[in-house]
Amino acid sequence: MAAMSPGDKLLSGATRKLGLGHLKMAKFMFLIISAIVCVIIFYANTQSSVIGRRSLFALFLTTKDHRDEEHTAAAAAAAYNNENIGAALDADLMMNVPPQVVEEGEAEDDEDTTLSLNGGRRRRKGQGAFATTTRRPRKSLIMKSVLLKPPTMRNSTVQIYNLASNGPAGSGGGAGSGLATNSDYNIFVIYTKENYQLHVKFELFARSMLKYANSGVLLHLHVLTDETSGHSVEQILQAEITRYRRSLIYSLYSMHLCAEQVMDIVNTMTPYFSSTPKSYYSDALFFLSLGLHRIADENMERAILLDCDIVFRTDVRLLFNEFERFAPDHLYGLAPELTPVYRHILYRYRATYPNTDFGSPFYLPQPPIISQAANELHNSMVSEESPLMLHNSPHKLRKLERHGSKHGYPGLNSGVVLLHLQRIRKSHLYHHQLQDAEVRKLSSKYMFKGHLGDQDFFTLLGYEFPNLIYRLDCVWNRQLCTWWKDHGYSDVFDKYFTCKGRIKMYHGNCNARVPE
Repeated sequence: MAAMSPGDKLLSGATRKLGLGHLKMAKFMFLIISAIVCVIIFYANTQSSVIGRRSLFALFLTTKDHRDEEHTAAAAAAAYNNENIGAALDADLMMNVPPQVVEEGEAEDDEDTTLSLNGGRRRRKGQGAFATTTRRPRKSLIMKSVLLKPPTMRNSTVQIYNLASNGPAGSGGGAGSGLATNSDYNIFVIYTKENYQLHVKFELFARSMLKYANSGVLLHLHVLTDETSGHSVEQILQAEITRYRRSLIYSLYSMHLCAEQVMDIVNTMTPYFSSTPKSYYSDALFFLSLGLHRIADENMERAILLDCDIVFRTDVRLLFNEFERFAPDHLYGLAPELTPVYRHILYRYRATYPNTDFGSPFYLPQPPIISQAANELHNSMVSEESPLMLHNSPHKLRKLERHGSKHGYPGLNSGVVLLHLQRIRKSHLYHHQLQDAEVRKLSSKYMFKGHLGDQDFFTLLGYEFPNLIYRLDCVWNRQLCTWWKDHGYSDVFDKYFTCKGRIKMYHGNCNARVPE
């Protein structure tokens, strides 16, 4: 073998040293990576408030995963509520909770729960299971309460007073002392999960309401919303206040927390009046009117709940005058449904009882004129057989007994709801009807399976107990939906769609266009 030159020896030694250096570097990096992995695993198994005692893969959960988990938790809470409600829907228990129970629940809630503006709730370590229908103090439901006054000069901005401090927003209070902040005109509306169509509807709602409102009357708008949608509400209201120079109080409620207040009602009603049960947040939207007395201030006697696709053609104050027409037993006021939707839902019941007026148009054909002799003969026959008829065929006589021969009962529409809150809170009959057994009995009696939420319950309640619901004239809720005309009922649709009188409020349901 040839001898290595001095240069080759030097190169060979450097290569060996470099190889040893790489090996040491690899070992060193391996030790560092091992240490990092150990630290992360230890952190994941000890910091339950961050990762929740999950594996290392929990660090890589996406936002969608978190939303799925929250949805699952909400569904579990709803199931828990449904299992534990039982007989607790008794009116005395529901409406007269002992003070010490409420105080303990509030104290526990304050200690263990973090609330956010959009209604989110973060459970802390050690928090117990969800309670059935958490009753929070009303103030905790309200995110913000503000008085808006029109600009004093042409180029100035809207005057904004935060009612919490009774002073102009950002002024530190004091400047707004002496402001009138009470109103007898309380209007509730739900505006959440905003999209473009909903934004346009609410803009038209607010614009028409303020346009026709009396400048000397202070309205209070209560908006059940979320944080994102709430910002749009404020922008729209400020723009319309500037346009029409009206004063207005508005309060923004957390939709999520308001939904909690009526979860027992939602759980009871959903199986009977919802086509496809969704998340508890969505279902609560369609049943809030049945429990609004829990959300409204306990001193509030009357209120109106409106859909945000309502467009005014007169002063809303005149709608409040309808409360003066309430009979002593009336709790709610609703206008008739102007489509044959309940004719469709009640097809089995109407086939069994063909003489019923349930599901018939409001304006019935006038009965034919008969001779006096025939009329007397008919009356004598009815008087002799009426006990038997009343016993065997109560459904067939309901038209004569309850509603007279002039009007049918097409159902009720919940786009406009008048609520006599004081009476609702005190009515044992109403709270008894909210129990699952009573709802099931009522649905079974009329072979009823609905899909329109609170409107279905109001329709059954108003037919079974007509003394509880005042029939509001259709001019206050002139619905514009024509969907059923193109889906099998074109021959009778116009009979249902008729509304006689000067229209005072349009209801653009089914995304119908409101007349100019």
